[in-house]
Amino acid sequence: MFQRHLHRHADVHVVMSALDGNPQCLPVLISLGAALRSDVASSLREVIATEAWRHDLSVRREATHWHQKPRFGAFLDHGLETRRNRGPKSEHLHAALLTSPETRAALYRADAAQCPQHCRAEHGTFREERYADDYREALFGWYAAIQHAHACVVTAARWFHDADPSDPHRPEAFTDLMAARRRPHSDDAARQADPAIRHALQETVLMMQAWSPHTIEAIDVAFRKAEGEHLSHAWGLGFEPAGRGEAQAAAEALARVLSPHERQHVRDVIDALAADEDNDDSDLAKDTTLPCTSDRHRTHGSDTQAREDCAKARAIVYAEASQPWSADIDRGASADRLARYLLGARSDRAQDTLRAARSGVPREIIDTTPRIWHEQAKALRDARESSGLTVHTAAQHLSIKSETLQRFEDGTGKLPGRPAALGYLQLLVLACVQAGQLVPAGIPQTISQPVICLPITL
Repeated sequence: MFQRHLHRHADVHVVMSALDGNPQCLPVLISLGAALRSDVASSLREVIATEAWRHDLSVRREATHWHQKPRFGAFLDHGLETRRNRGPKSEHLHAALLTSPETRAALYRADAAQCPQHCRAEHGTFREERYADDYREALFGWYAAIQHAHACVVTAARWFHDADPSDPHRPEAFTDLMAARRRPHSDDAARQADPAIRHALQETVLMMQAWSPHTIEAIDVAFRKAEGEHLSHAWGLGFEPAGRGEAQAAAEALARVLSPHERQHVRDVIDALAADEDNDDSDLAKDTTLPCTSDRHRTHGSDTQAREDCAKARAIVYAEASQPWSADIDRGASADRLARYLLGARSDRAQDTLRAARSGVPREIIDTTPRIWHEQAKALRDARESSGLTVHTAAQHLSIKSETLQRFEDGTGKLPGRPAALGYLQLLVLACVQAGQLVPAGIPQTISQPVICLPITL
C-alpha cells in the first residue's frame, strides 16, 4: 500500500470503529461507499482526461527500462493486488466503475487499446499529479468501505429484528433504515418507487459483492429458503473461498428482516447491476453517444456541445487505433497522430496543425506570404474577426505580441516575416474551417490545402 494515499482509508476505519455495534453504521457506510465509489470513477476519468498517468513514476520507470512509449496499464496495475487482504484488487476497481459507462469506455480505450483518450479542451491543465493522488486515495477508501459491508448489514439487521416495533428509533421497514428515512406509514409500492431506497440497496449489494464474490449467490439461496423452498446448496467451485461465511451471514440476516416485496426489490436491483455488467467494455468503447464527463468541461463556460465534441473526437481516435492489423500501417502511431490534431488543449492542437501544415507549402510560395498578408490585411482581419478568433489568441498561436499582430493587420510598418505570415494565413484557414466559413479567396490553395487535408474538424 502507498502510505501517503491512505488518508481516506483510515477515515473509513475510524468512522466504522466509532459506530461499532450501532445500527446507524449501515446508512453511514452506504453514504461513505457511494461517495468513494463516485470519486474513484471521476478521479480515474480525470487521470485519463489530463494524461496525468504519464507523469507517474511507475510508468516512466517501465518506459525507460523497456525503451518504449508510456503505457497506461503500468499506472493501472501499480497498487492493485492479487489477494484481497493485501489491498484493492482489479475486481474491486471494476465494481466501483460498474455504473459509470463513460469511465469504463475511457478505461478500456486507454488500457486495452492503448489509445490516447485525453480531453479535447480549451485550455491546458496544471498539477496533473494531484489527479493520480485523488484516484489512489479514493480507491483505497473504497477498499476500506467494502470490508465493513457484510458486518454492518448483520449488525443493523440484528438490531432491527430484535428491537421493539414501538421503539421510536426503529423505522417501519428495514429499507427505510438503510436509506436513513423516517416514515411512520408507507406501503411497499411507495418504497419500491423511492430512488433513495433503490440507491441504498444498490450501494449495499455492490459493496458486499465487491468484497465477496459469493454475495449474490448467497442472497439468492437465503431468499429462496425464506420463501419456503427446501434446497441443498453447493458453492460454486470457480470462486475463491474467502468471504463465503461473511456473504452467507449477511444474506441470512437480510432474509430475516426484509418483507417479500423488499426481497423482490433487492432482486430487481441485482438484475439491473447484472445488466450493467453484461454491457461489455469493448462495446461501450465503440459508443460515440456517451458525452464526456470530465471536469475539464465544467469550467471556462463549456457546455453540452463541448462534451459531445470531446466524445466524438476521442471515438475517432479509438476507431483508428482499433482497426484490423495491417503490416503497412502502424495503427498506434496513426492514432497518436490523430490525437495531436483532435485532442488536448486548443492551443496545442493549433500548434500541431500549423507545424504539420507548414511543411506542405513550397519554399517559393512561403516567400510570397508577407506580401499577400500586407496587401489583403483588412479583408483577412475581417475574416479572422468573423471566425471568432481573437487577436490575443491568434498572437499566442503565432508566438508574437498582440500589438505586433494588430500592426500587421493594419498594414502599417514593416512587412511581417515569412514564418509569421505563413502561420497567420494558415491559422486563418484553420479558424475559418472550424467555424464553418469559407476560406478567404486571397489565400492561395497551396497554402490552405495542407491545412484543410488534416483531420482538424469533427
